[in-house]
Amino acid sequence: LIVDMRNPAIRNRHWLLVMDACGKSFDYASENFTLARVVELGLDHCAESISEISDDATKELAVDKTLESIADSWKHISLDTGPYKEERSDVMKLRSADEIFSILEDHTVTLSTLKASKFFSVFEDVITCWERALRMVNDVIEMMLKVQLEWMYLESIFIGSEDIAQQLPEETKLFHEINLNFISTMHRLHCSENALAACTSVNA
Repeated sequence: LIVDMRNPAIRNRHWLLVMDACGKSFDYASENFTLARVVELGLDHCAESISEISDDATKELAVDKTLESIADSWKHISLDTGPYKEERSDVMKLRSADEIFSILEDHTVTLSTLKASKFFSVFEDVITCWERALRMVNDVIEMMLKVQLEWMYLESIFIGSEDIAQQLPEETKLFHEINLNFISTMHRLHCSENALAACTSVNA
């Protein structure tokens, strides 16, 4: 019983469950909450319930540490960007997103597993928030890769070609507007040191 009650994984919500299960109210943080007080309250008669609550607290702590691990990972993940071409060093591009996609897949599977846990309700807000954030990172990177591919194709047509500019003046003007927006967006992504912050702040 004492080992269960001294479990470092127990939080305030677990003490409330203990009080509810035992039908007793007490200040667990008080210096007067001694072994004698435990016996006086008759908590030894609720040892089985307290043991179950303590065990759940340990499992919840494991979930909490998993979520902390995910959060810590994304503090150190950056986008792999670099110059588009040697002669176009002012323009940045996404060079590869394979590693980020792999991490996204792993963390998405982990979050799905946590959602199936009996402790999901305790961490619902955090898990839901991470699902939303990772989905946005995935969508933004996929979108940027698609836009980048289209831009590279159009850039080879419209940049530096006077004939095209004369034959397609409206299209050339439109591309130059898009070109400036693309360069600005890619530069902002390149300057960002964190992929999560960069992708969740992109103005779609």
